[in-house]
Formats: sequence, C-alpha cells, structure tokens
Amino acid sequence: MEHEERRGSKRLKLSWPIWLLQNDEEVARGRTDNISRSGAYFRTVVPSAVETGMTVSVRIGVLSDDGAGTSPHTITGDARVVRLKEEEEGSGIALHFTEEFVPFSEPSRDEP
Repeated sequence: MEHEERRGSKRLKLSWPIWLLQNDEEVARGRTDNISRSGAYFRTVVPSAVETGMTVSVRIGVLSDDGAGTSPHTITGDARVVRLKEEEEGSGIALHFTEEFVPFSEPSRDEP
C-alpha cells in the first residue's frame, strides 16, 4: 500500500541550526532534518523540556544568497510541537509553524 502525502508543503532535506524557546528560555536546540513552509523535523542530543502540544518560539539559522554571496541570518516564528520521537542518540521533534516560514523558494505544485 502506497503512503499518501498529506503535507501541504514539500519538505526539503536541509540541516540548519534550530533553537526552541519558551518565555525567552531555551528549551531545545539541534539541527533540522527536513523543513518546509509549514513545519520542520529536527534532532537534538541535548535533553529538553519539550512536550507534545506546547507552543514555542523558533529560531532557525539559514544561509541566503544576497547576490553578493552567501550570508547567514536567522528567521524566527512560532510553532506547536506535534510529535516527539525517542531516537538512538537523543530525540526527534516535529513542529508545525503557526505561520508560513518562507526562508527559501519552493516550486509550486503545478511546476514540473
């Protein structure tokens, strides 16, 4: 049986640094495994105080091409923790952004 894709945005396999904060206190940090306009999955090896359902502030470090070369900057927003997964070396955390993150261009579903 084939798995039906239910996500509204295509996930990109990008490894960017990510920090989760609640009340200006860091509750988790790691590197993204995949990210889209609507959510992200990341892994952390540092024990965290994150729970499913909690709302967090998100900071993601990205590289962008400003025409004069690649430069780092940080995008921020809010997200809800939708899933936690115990992994061999730490935890996996799935997020759903409360607003679309647009740190990269994404082809429309109508484009080949």
